Amino acid sequence: MNGYDKDVFALVADKSMEQAFEGLLAQHEKLRIRQIRYGIGVHPNHDAGCRTDAVRLLRPRLNSHRYALVVFDRDGSGKENLSREQLQKDVQKDLGRNGWGNRCKVIVIDPELENWVWAPSGKVSEILGWGSDFHALRQWLQAHELWSVKDLKPSDPKRVMEEATRRKKVKRSATLFKRIADISQPQHCQDPAFIELRETLQDWFPVGDDPRN
Repeated sequence: MNGYDKDVFALVADKSMEQAFEGLLAQHEKLRIRQIRYGIGVHPNHDAGCRTDAVRLLRPRLNSHRYALVVFDRDGSGKENLSREQLQKDVQKDLGRNGWGNRCKVIVIDPELENWVWAPSGKVSEILGWGSDFHALRQWLQAHELWSVKDLKPSDPKRVMEEATRRKKVKRSATLFKRIADISQPQHCQDPAFIELRETLQDWFPVGDDPRN
């Protein structure tokens, strides 16, 4: 692995994101990448901390990890007036000139992590307490004006998840995100931030690549 202890370190904004990435990065076959060794850390100042302080937190990983990921929500970043693309560019520029060069990638989720939850899957609705009928869950959300019939994703995905779990008395916890990541189908997610993440991982860790080279 060219002298590195691990392939990638992911700096994320909170425990929910940490759990989601624990589930996601372990699924190398679904992601269509080789098996990787990774570390994950949570920034104590969450989304805004990832935006302003990633350089400091990642500096100790420069020589131990081949690549670095920084992942946070646009909502809560403190710069919601900027596009997710601009936020990514700004943070990546800071990382690049502070030692990471082209070994880093910043992913900003717009508006927030919960946007990755809302795939039309019976397994997702089951984890949220609604049984295997995702259509019934969506109908309830539409009837309560939480998800417009014309939108592929809810406009406020965090609130929708909160209301859906509250209705079924499902305890909201970070582990819900790992359970959803465990059953996810990464190749089907059409969220722009997720597509960028998936393509970056596929570029860094192609199937068949020998990490010893």
